[in-house]
Amino acid sequence: MTKDEFFMRKYGNVSEEGRKKLLEKVERQRRARDSRKENERAERARMREERVNRRDTRTSHSSFASYNRRNPLFEYVYGTHSVRSALSANKRDSYNKLYVHNCQDNELITMANKYGIRVVEKENKNDLNILCNNGVHNGVVLETKALELPTIQGLGECSENGYEISLYNEMYDAVETVKMPIARAEAKVPAATETRFPLGLFLDGITDPQNMGGIIRTAYYFGVDFIVVPDINSARLGPVASKASVGSLDMMSIYKTEHGLKFIDAIRKNGWNVVSTASRPSAVEVEDLRQKHDKVEAQLKQRYVEIGELSNILSRGPVLLVMGSEGDGVRTHIKLRSDYLVGIDGTPNPYVDSLNVSVAVGILLAKCLT
Repeated sequence: MTKDEFFMRKYGNVSEEGRKKLLEKVERQRRARDSRKENERAERARMREERVNRRDTRTSHSSFASYNRRNPLFEYVYGTHSVRSALSANKRDSYNKLYVHNCQDNELITMANKYGIRVVEKENKNDLNILCNNGVHNGVVLETKALELPTIQGLGECSENGYEISLYNEMYDAVETVKMPIARAEAKVPAATETRFPLGLFLDGITDPQNMGGIIRTAYYFGVDFIVVPDINSARLGPVASKASVGSLDMMSIYKTEHGLKFIDAIRKNGWNVVSTASRPSAVEVEDLRQKHDKVEAQLKQRYVEIGELSNILSRGPVLLVMGSEGDGVRTHIKLRSDYLVGIDGTPNPYVDSLNVSVAVGILLAKCLT
């Protein structure tokens, strides 16, 4: 059956009234179809407009983010003292920009101009917050290369004029020996001390950058000659540590070592006294040491000295003071290589059984130099 025959059979006998209703139905369907198409066209137009607006918004936000984005090739030192020290020490490979907001420190701006650093004035304080991860920047952020630590190989013999230090030169793949003066040479020497010897710090497992910064600040204040940190399992000496050190991070002589135990063995052969911090072991710890090795507990027990003896030890020769993490303390292998062990006795109580490591460093350094 053809289409015409089908429709003639279906509608050929329809009355005039039925035909009228049929035409009205077809007209309603046509209007509904046209209205539906019009709505679909309007919806597509609306969606296109939304996509354009979102793209414009993303572009605007992307431009803002790129304008204030942190450059992964640099680090951002923040705070007036930290930035001033980084520029004064001039130890970093390069300085890129100095971002400021309402900075009234003309001397700092002068220092930046001296090094040819571009000074960028920010109208919004939040721009600096982004650069320093909401650190307390005081309106000053320095975009600079990270501080590279020289690799120390060993320490030589000491004299009244200073001490020798061996550093590894990566460029020439060679070890260079440098003569260093004693940091406290200009300070008053106690009457009982005829010769002044260098005092260094070895930080074993300090992983908190705030503690690391506090230790560096204390060491620089007391005139410690140098600090040695292991290449692994140590806090990053970045902007957080620099802020906590109040800028002394760049001013202090800091070295890294890849082999801490070999380094300690080498300097002991050159006359350095290694003093490790360790509280006297409890009965449980003594039993644990005895199970590991019968002689370990006896060896460690013989090396404990009172805290008041530190100044006498330093008066007889150079000292490397080893500080451990708050949780685990100094490693047993380092304790066994130490010449002396010393602890800080406090009042026993169930709530506070130890000191913050930066506080302990301050107490021990004061005892060494008294």
